[in-house]
Amino acid sequence: MMRHTFLLLAAIFGFSLAAQEGPKITSAVIAADRQDLAEAKSYIDEAGQIIGTKSLSEVRSKDLAKFYYYKGLINFRLTQSSDEAIKALDPDALDKAAEGFKNLIEYEKQIGKERYTDDVKQQLPYLANAYASRGIEASGKEDYANAFIDFQRTYDLKKEFGIGTDTSMLYNAALMAQQAGNNAKAIEITEELIAMNYRGLQYKAKNAATGDPVEFGSKKQMELSVKSGAVTDPVIEGDVRPDLYLTAASLNKKEGDTAAYDNWVSKGREMFPENEALLRAELQTFLEKQEYEKALVNLNKAIEKDPSNKLFQYIKGYIIQTETKDLEKARAAYAKAIELDPNYVEPLYMTGLTYVESANAITEKMNALKLNETSKYNALQKEQNAQFEKALPFFEKAHTVDPKDKDTLSALKEVYYKLKMYEKAKTIQAEIDAL
Repeated sequence: MMRHTFLLLAAIFGFSLAAQEGPKITSAVIAADRQDLAEAKSYIDEAGQIIGTKSLSEVRSKDLAKFYYYKGLINFRLTQSSDEAIKALDPDALDKAAEGFKNLIEYEKQIGKERYTDDVKQQLPYLANAYASRGIEASGKEDYANAFIDFQRTYDLKKEFGIGTDTSMLYNAALMAQQAGNNAKAIEITEELIAMNYRGLQYKAKNAATGDPVEFGSKKQMELSVKSGAVTDPVIEGDVRPDLYLTAASLNKKEGDTAAYDNWVSKGREMFPENEALLRAELQTFLEKQEYEKALVNLNKAIEKDPSNKLFQYIKGYIIQTETKDLEKARAAYAKAIELDPNYVEPLYMTGLTYVESANAITEKMNALKLNETSKYNALQKEQNAQFEKALPFFEKAHTVDPKDKDTLSALKEVYYKLKMYEKAKTIQAEIDAL
């Protein structure tokens, strides 16, 4: 008889253990319904601890689904509470909310009964926005590593559950990874964005009634609002694609992959032949490799597309002057740049320098003469002075535009001395001393 009594008690005790998570989940639901989040959190955590000691097959499917749902819901409500004490109950509440909702969707799909899936799907956009907000907050605090994680989670969450492909969040994740020094991840995401043809465009219009600015998530949304008459003056702004190619290139270069750098710069130039930043990057590559002819071919194509671009003309002149040493062609390119912008200091200065180089070449000829070749020396000196005289107006104009440029001041002083304009040379020296 004693033995049967013991077995009966053991069976009752065992049944009690097996049923423990049910009452805790129910208590959590009741507390949540009356907005007592502290109590609801306590009960749902206790239920989670009990379930954690068991095989999931030992938990009734109805209870497990309810647990997952309310784990997500209660933890999410904690994060949205205006009561800081409630928020402080669990710093990981947002992640636990996401875990609960995700487990619920996966579990109900597995068992073929969707009791709470539709309710969860209604919560997911708000959950994703909460991650985005937390990421923005972390970014503001320069906590770039955690900002990256939250922006990536926002993107993944929306994509996984069919809320939408929020490429702006993926772009933010790439920026934060870069700021955090996580170059490998930044490269991976940036290359993914390029493959997606991400533009980063902003769709804006004005409220027809108030004139206030309105932003839209897509071109289609904007067009529908314009068609309905709700907004006017639609505008599409921005295109980050050239920057993405540059970012992919520079990050790969930082990681020591120069081949990938060249590849992304080259692809970027093909896609955006008129982009100045990509042009400069490719030019720098050609210069580093001493491929000057390629650089000039590159520039000539760019100039054909945009003949009014003074920068292209200046860079062309600079390469010709410094690398191929054809001073006449360099001057011609500089002249076009100055024609486009008479106050463009760089080509003004460099044009003056071409004449100084010509004068220096004459100096070498003068030094090679014998002591008795006085007439030849005087003739060459006259030619030399003529070159300095040609340089002078360019240096003077550059000095007028930028009075504090040290290179211009030094060149101008030397030319004044060469032309025996000593008082002007002293004035320039005083300006140099005052800097």
